Amino acid sequence: MTFIPDALTGSIFAAESIEDCCVVLNSPTGCKFYHAHISNQQYPRESSLDPLSFAEEFYFGQPRIPCTYLDEDDYVAGSSEKLLSILPNVAPRQKGAIVVINSPGATLIGDDLKYTFKETGLEDQCVAIESVDFSRSAPEGFEKTLLEILKKYVREPGKSSSEKVNILGLSISHKHWEGTIKEIKRLLDLMGVEVGSVIPAGCSMDEIKASGQASFNIVLCAEYGLQVAKWYENKFGIPYIYCPEGAPVGFDATVSFLNSIAEAMDIDASRALEDISQARKTAYRKIARYNSLTGLPKGATFSIQADSSLALPLTKWLYYYLGMAPMAVKTLPGGDPEYERALCEFMKEIGFTDEWDIFPGDQPVDIAIADGHTVGSLRNQNMCRNGIEIALPAGEYLDMVQKTYMGTTGALMILEEVLNGIRMLS
Repeated sequence: MTFIPDALTGSIFAAESIEDCCVVLNSPTGCKFYHAHISNQQYPRESSLDPLSFAEEFYFGQPRIPCTYLDEDDYVAGSSEKLLSILPNVAPRQKGAIVVINSPGATLIGDDLKYTFKETGLEDQCVAIESVDFSRSAPEGFEKTLLEILKKYVREPGKSSSEKVNILGLSISHKHWEGTIKEIKRLLDLMGVEVGSVIPAGCSMDEIKASGQASFNIVLCAEYGLQVAKWYENKFGIPYIYCPEGAPVGFDATVSFLNSIAEAMDIDASRALEDISQARKTAYRKIARYNSLTGLPKGATFSIQADSSLALPLTKWLYYYLGMAPMAVKTLPGGDPEYERALCEFMKEIGFTDEWDIFPGDQPVDIAIADGHTVGSLRNQNMCRNGIEIALPAGEYLDMVQKTYMGTTGALMILEEVLNGIRMLS
């Protein structure tokens, strides 16, 4: 069994990340239920979860991602009849775009989605995703679908450009995405940078339409935003900022991230860097006392499986800052080639060549860092003493407070989870 999302999942979450955008799956019901549950869990739009509130045809008791519930007859006769029924049913409920995504089986049927849009008179509101190369990775499906939405709806900026920036490469499929937005905006505000939109995580269709007016695009997670940033640059001439150290995970990568922005935009980052400096002092006092009593965390071990934009800065930071040993490091499919190359070289440099590109490894570790289900599975197999959930699918823990693994706040949160996670060793 694998918990690694594929291109279909990435495609769905690209559209479902937009506040007033709706995914319609042209698929059997089996493709719907998991994605509708995760979408509603990560970005709830309804206060009620009473299945009777969504008992209509196509919804099957869930408020998100209605589907055409294809059966064997549809694979022979085609799915047009159900599409002609579902789109007029869904459209009155939606202010924004309706993104119709074919499941792998529906792709084989070969129905012309755009023709169906014209038949219903909804061609201006609908976006067709005929196929997302289903054997490909989640980031590839994500960017392909997001680009289709942007190509249809982003307006030409005209003569004037906004001084605001867009944040690219974050979606509701990212763990603690709302807390991450809050933290990144806080740090950029200390630098005098105003964020116009975070695309697509929580943005609106109006923000999508106006996003071509930004002065810069800042790429947060390259797997989910670099190709999009290149499209904005080619289409509208908007320069993008891409940090060579990965996402701002840990103190060092956050400093690099902020300095990259300051250099590109020719602005002062001193207030934001002072924020990190104060957090370093707080962390040092805590870690020094912890180490004097236990000798830890130096010498503790960890394994990690994550997107390359997270795995690179986190592996380096845990090794250099805490003195922990990486016993198994693997990036998820669809990673940024530059980040993967840098991580591979780093593992060779520190003498952990055999521990690169494997997960979970052949021996237990103190801390496993991965998605929630994988962490839980490793705990059950006694392959880790504790774990940190850095990706979806999540475990059963219910978060009430907004959190993040990025920026200053995220660095302190990671330290808190690592130190408490290995406390049992002492």
